[in-house]
Amino acid sequence: MKRIFPIVGCIPIALIMSLAFSVAPGRAASAGHKTITCPYLKTGLTFDAPAKLGDLPEIDFDYPAKATLFSFRDGGLLLVAMDEGDPSRLRIAVSAQLNKKSGTYDGQIVVDMGGNQLMLHNGPVRCRVATR
Repeated sequence: MKRIFPIVGCIPIALIMSLAFSVAPGRAASAGHKTITCPYLKTGLTFDAPAKLGDLPEIDFDYPAKATLFSFRDGGLLLVAMDEGDPSRLRIAVSAQLNKKSGTYDGQIVVDMGGNQLMLHNGPVRCRVATR
C-alpha cells in the first residue's frame, strides 16, 4: 500500500508536463516568420530571419553576398555577409541593439557597394522587425 502513493503523486506532474509540451508548438507556429528591414542611404537591406537557431539568412544585395555570421536574440542583431566571389571581402556588417521604447534595433551599418573598387557606406541604422 505504501508503494501506491509515489505513483499517484507522479500523475499530476505528468499531466502538467503533457500540457506544457502540447502548448509550446502552438506558440512557436503562431510566432511566424520575421522580416528584418535595415534602411540605409536611398536603398535598404531586407531579409528573413531564419526560423532555426544557427541558420544563416539569404541576403539579396547588389553584389553576390553570403551571410557568414548571424545572431538575433537577447536584444541584439548581428549580421555579417561576405562577397561570394571573394570571401575575404566584407560586403555587409550590421550591429544593433533593441531600443525598448521604439521597438527598433538601433546601431551601425557598414556596406561595401563597390564593384571592383572599394565603396563603403558607414553610418547609423535603425532596423525594424515585422512578423508575417
